[in-house]
Amino acid sequence: MKIINILFCAALYCLLISPVRADEKMVNAEKQQILSADYNMEFKNYSSSVNDIVIAKRSTDCMYDSGADQIRIEPGNQQSTHLQDNDNLFSACTLRPKWVEWAVSSGSMSCALRFERGFDGGWYTVIKGCPDIVKSATCGDADCNQNNVYGSSSYMDIRVELLIQ
Repeated sequence: MKIINILFCAALYCLLISPVRADEKMVNAEKQQILSADYNMEFKNYSSSVNDIVIAKRSTDCMYDSGADQIRIEPGNQQSTHLQDNDNLFSACTLRPKWVEWAVSSGSMSCALRFERGFDGGWYTVIKGCPDIVKSATCGDADCNQNNVYGSSSYMDIRVELLIQ
């Protein structure tokens, strides 16, 4: 009977302690698996007018860092902002589009510009909107102005050149 009690206590101990240790391992695994990509986004104002271009953040989804709330760029100058998307399973962002949308304005002109990272069988990056003032947009080395650029890099330089006539 004493042996059965010892075996029962040992089995009970293993059942109670093992899940606790497993939970600790799972917590550490979650901390290590932050799924995201970083972007250095540079806007350049190629306009020859006297008006600054103002880029004001309107909305975002599935982003850890959506950059500055507002960027003001004088003619001939450029400004950069950092973006970091969120592809974490526990935030319901896995394989969902990640995006930032801005209102771009200069003088009386205004339009909506959008950075989007999405998945449609492969990861793509695109700059959408403001077709009349986006002179060019490159994601890495590829033209992403209104075009999906495919690739799964965890870091990307994005350059958006704006020209207001």
